Amino acid sequence: MLTENPFNPTFGDIPELFLQAETSPHEITTLIEQSKFARSFFITGVRGSGKTVYMTKVASLLSTEQNFVHIDLLNNENIIENFSSKLYYASNSKFDQIFPTIESLSVAGLSFKFSDNQSDNPELLIEELLNVLKSQGKKVLITIDEVDDSKAIQRFSQLFAALKRKQLPVFCLMTGLPELVLNVQNNKKLTFLLRSEKIFMSPLDNLAMVQTYQKVFACSVKLASQMAQLTAGYSYAFQLLGYLCFENNPQLEETNFATVKELFQLTLFENAYQKIFEGLSDLDRQYLIAIQGQRKLEEVCRIMNKDKVFVSQYRRRALERRLIRPTGHGTVDYTLPLFSEYINAIQDPDSLFYLGY
Repeated sequence: MLTENPFNPTFGDIPELFLQAETSPHEITTLIEQSKFARSFFITGVRGSGKTVYMTKVASLLSTEQNFVHIDLLNNENIIENFSSKLYYASNSKFDQIFPTIESLSVAGLSFKFSDNQSDNPELLIEELLNVLKSQGKKVLITIDEVDDSKAIQRFSQLFAALKRKQLPVFCLMTGLPELVLNVQNNKKLTFLLRSEKIFMSPLDNLAMVQTYQKVFACSVKLASQMAQLTAGYSYAFQLLGYLCFENNPQLEETNFATVKELFQLTLFENAYQKIFEGLSDLDRQYLIAIQGQRKLEEVCRIMNKDKVFVSQYRRRALERRLIRPTGHGTVDYTLPLFSEYINAIQDPDSLFYLGY
């Protein structure tokens, strides 16, 4: 019997019980290892679908390879300067790194002057360092969490495109919400994001969830199946439900499982659904409310007081965000577990989650 909770509902951490996505991290790792040209990947999905965990797992796998240098960047205004600085320190020996006050650097016959450990020309330094690494048979993996259409990412994308044109060994893994792609369709400075290979976080495999719950809690297949069904394959929900059940009682039975359900629902609403809903436009929210109960398109149009062409745009947006799925005959349903209950809660004046709709 396990004595420590193996589940981890914390956003971004690699949980002990990591279930593979449809496209496994190992597949992407192999693809990057064998690639003969620079590539960028955009990992996307709703909040809590496992984007950051997936990216971290790929980076962890590649970091074990001697010919890979991993650079993790923050999405801020100094992204290029931080890239040059981290690349320099990563490509030099540990002996060199204990002297952070270094004032100059000579690479490939070029000299660079530093100010606060930064080059006056970070783009040129990056290019020269990558050329040196390329000559040594090394590749660089860049990871950026939660990219957006900010000036920092625009600046980085232009640099990445230039490095790619020069056939330098650089790869980029990014995470971001699906609406980011919707927002940058007409942004010419972010075409690299649109052209990046997309990895959509798919629901977790139902059988894998059942087997994991059954193994951890030594419970019946019936109970493990009920738990898996309650999570609907949503990565955060899978970890959260397991964590709460274990904290309540590692020897799980149907009686104590029932006591966890309410806390599970409240935590899911508080930590995930409120954030998801806040990030939507008012019309996106109205659409999600209008479809509750798998209403047909005509009825949704009547509720929103809009025509089919207008409503269809918001249907498409919800589909691209992976918030709904088609169920046939022109109807759709929510993909996230207990999301219909959340929609009820935001319309109930007596609910903690009431939003006035």
